[in-house]
Amino acid sequence: MKLNVKTTCITLAILICALFAVRAVTISLEGEKGYLKRTIHKIKRLAERESMLALTNYISPNYYDELGNDRRSLLLIAKGFFGEYKNILIAIDTLEIEIEDGSASAHIEATVYWQEDVSSDIIYDTVEVEAKFKKERNSWKLIELRFFEPEKKLLFSPMIG
Repeated sequence: MKLNVKTTCITLAILICALFAVRAVTISLEGEKGYLKRTIHKIKRLAERESMLALTNYISPNYYDELGNDRRSLLLIAKGFFGEYKNILIAIDTLEIEIEDGSASAHIEATVYWQEDVSSDIIYDTVEVEAKFKKERNSWKLIELRFFEPEKKLLFSPMIG
């Protein structure tokens, strides 16, 4: 019996090491585009968890957008949204990334689901945004968001007749 437990533990340890090695090779082959894609998905998960403190690590102190928001006002907007709504879920439909000389642009189309704090109804909306990033101290930081007016998309086909 002890031999089987020992063999199982050794096999599990080898399997875990192999999985880590495969993950390390995958990450190194993906390059900057893969690193930025993982960063965007991490920001998405932090927003879903309403983790304000962790989100600040991904927004550049030089953030500024066409609406006049800087880093501080963007965080205040997010805090207000998190205070009013709960159970946020962001489903990314499209993610296109272009990188050039330490800066990057990501075109993101997503559907955002949430609930009002006092209601159990699920609300959703589609969003289309261009997020600009800059490489600062070996990590990608958000420097600008530009929102687009989404085209009217039907989530279902209405029956006619």
